[in-house]
Amino acid sequence: MKTNHEESRSATCEGLSRRGFISGALGTAALLGLAGCAQPKTAEKADEENGRTTSEAPSVPTDIAETLSCDIVIVGAGISGLSAAVQAAENGSKVMVLEAGGVAGGNGAGTEGVFAVGSALQKSLNIEINEVDIIRTELEEGQWVTNGALWYDMVHNSAANIDWLVENGVQFSGNVDNYGAGLYNTMHWFDNDSAVTSYIEPMQAKAEQLGAEFRFQTTASQLKQENGVVCGVYAEDDKGNVIEVNAKAVILASGGIGANPELLCKAGMSQSQVDEMGGSMCSPTVRGDGYTMAMAVGGRDFLRNAAIQGFQMVKAFGTDTTVPYNSPLNGGNGIVGNGLCVWVNQDGRRFNDESLAMTFNMAANLGACLGNRESYALFDQAILDNCGLDETDRKVVEDALANNDGTSVFFADTIDELAEHFNLDVATLSGTVDRYNDFCAQGFDGEFGKAASFLAPISSGPFYIARIDALIVVVDGGIMTNIRSEVLNNDTLPIPGLYAVGLDGAMLWRNVYTQNMPGTAMTNNINSGRNAANAAAAYIAG
Repeated sequence: MKTNHEESRSATCEGLSRRGFISGALGTAALLGLAGCAQPKTAEKADEENGRTTSEAPSVPTDIAETLSCDIVIVGAGISGLSAAVQAAENGSKVMVLEAGGVAGGNGAGTEGVFAVGSALQKSLNIEINEVDIIRTELEEGQWVTNGALWYDMVHNSAANIDWLVENGVQFSGNVDNYGAGLYNTMHWFDNDSAVTSYIEPMQAKAEQLGAEFRFQTTASQLKQENGVVCGVYAEDDKGNVIEVNAKAVILASGGIGANPELLCKAGMSQSQVDEMGGSMCSPTVRGDGYTMAMAVGGRDFLRNAAIQGFQMVKAFGTDTTVPYNSPLNGGNGIVGNGLCVWVNQDGRRFNDESLAMTFNMAANLGACLGNRESYALFDQAILDNCGLDETDRKVVEDALANNDGTSVFFADTIDELAEHFNLDVATLSGTVDRYNDFCAQGFDGEFGKAASFLAPISSGPFYIARIDALIVVVDGGIMTNIRSEVLNNDTLPIPGLYAVGLDGAMLWRNVYTQNMPGTAMTNNINSGRNAANAAAAYIAG
C-alpha cells in the first residue's frame, strides 16, 4: 500500500477494523504471560562461524506406553493441519493427527475468511483481479527477497482451493471485500465470520469421515529418524504416557513459536523486550514444538527471517479482549498506534512515521520499534480527550495513572518532567517535541513525512508518556521449506519424510508481514497443508 493513500484516511483514535487479523488468536485463548510457557525440549547450539544451527541428539524414549502406525502423522490440528489431514485422507493415506490442545483450531479459531483470486464467487460479483498484480506487489513490498514461485503457487491455486473447501463442507457467507484496508477485494468471508463453525468443525468432520484419527491433548516432542529419514514421532498424552507413532511421513503444523519467550528472542526480539511485553495472543500450545523438532534433525533455521506479527500496547492500560478489539486505549490501533502520538526511542528522538498502522500496514507498528532498546509514546491532554473514551476507558486511564509503578505510563505538567522520569535526555526530548510542533504548525512532517491529517501538536498539558510494549499475535515461519512444504537441511536439500506447513514453515514473508492482501495468511495455511499432503503421498508411493 503506497504512501499516497495516506491523505485519504482520516486521523482517528478508534482505529481501522482488524478483526480477522487478531481475532483468531483472541478467540482461542486468553492472553498469556510468557513466563510460564514451555521451553524447547532439545538443547540447541548456534554455530557462529557458519550461521547454522545444530542440536544435540535427544535420547530415544524407553518408557513407551503405546506404539501406533500410520502413513502420515500430522503435528497440530489448526488451519494448516486440518487442510493437510483432509487432503492426505482424500489421497488414501492413513492419517493420524496429534494436537497438544483439547480441541482443533489453534491460532486460527477466530479467523474470518480466506484469500482468493479468480474464484467463482468473485466472478459472480464481477470482481476482476489480475493475479500478477497481487504477486508483483507482494514481491516489491518484500524487497524481492521472498520466493516468487511460492507466491505464484498460492495465488494461482487460490480459486481451486476455495472450490475444494466448499466441496469439503466449508461454508462461506457470499461476501467478498478488501477487509476495509486491503489493496484488493480478495477476502472471502466465512459464514457467520467464524472459522470455528465454518471451517474447523466441517474440516475435522470430513477428515474423520475419511478415516483420519485425532489424538487431542497429545504433544509431539521428538521426531524419529533413521539413516537420515524421518519415520515418525514420539509424543506424550495428558496422562504422561509416551506414545510412539511410526509413520512414512511427518507434517509439522504446530502453529509456530509465538508463545515461547526463548524463541522470540531468537527471532529478533531483545531479552528486555520479551521481559517487558504485555503478553501473547497465541494459543498456549504454540511454543515452537515443530521448530524445535525440525532443528533437532538438521532442519535449516529460518527463525531470524520470520515475520513477527504483533501490536504495540501500554501495559498499564491492559489489553482489549472484547470484539471487535478496537478500544481507543488498548486495541490494535489504540492510542499508541493511532497515528497522533509522538514516538521516541531511548535517546529521546523520533524514529518513524507514527501513523504506519493507519496508512500502510496494520502489522508495522511493532516492527518499527524492535530496533530500539526502549520505545515511548508522547501525547497530551487534547489527544487523550479526542480519543472518544467512554466511562470504562476513562476509569482505565485513571486507575493506570494512580496505580502503576510509573514504569508503564506517567503524566506531568512539563515535557522535561517526562524526560526525567524515564531517564531520557531532557534537552533532546524537549527539542524533539518543539521540532514536531513546528511541523504540525506548518502542516508538513520534515522528518518522516507523516500525513498532515495525523499531525497534532503536543502542547496542552498535562503531558503523558507511555512505554511501548509488545503484544505478540503470531510469528510467521521458523523452518525453511520449499514449494512442496518439504523441510530443508543446511544444504537446502529436503529431509526425507519431513514437511512443515502453516506458521511452522511459512516462507512468503521475510521479517515483515505485508498484510495488504486480506486473507493471505489463512490461504497459505490451507495451500501449504495441501501441498505437503500431496508431496508426502508422492514420496510414500516412491
